[in-house]
Amino acid sequence: MEAMYQEVKEKIKVMAVFDGGKVVPKVFKWSGRDYKVSNINIVYEEHEGKAVNYFFSVTCARGGVFKLKYNDIKLIWVLEEYWLE
Repeated sequence: MEAMYQEVKEKIKVMAVFDGGKVVPKVFKWSGRDYKVSNINIVYEEHEGKAVNYFFSVTCARGGVFKLKYNDIKLIWVLEEYWLE
């Protein structure tokens, strides 16, 4: 079976832990469903003016890899894209 990729770019709600200057997403809600983060694969950041966008590649308990973005000035989360197998 071939993996499916989808670009999303939608605002989402995220439950995250802020610990020692780091943000760690734990659960996010998208399309009326809750997705529990089981693993954080990659974290990186990009500067956008004064803001920092933090990107997280996460694997979820129900399957799939999702790319989340957190903007530290606007305080919003965006689901950028996902891959499902």
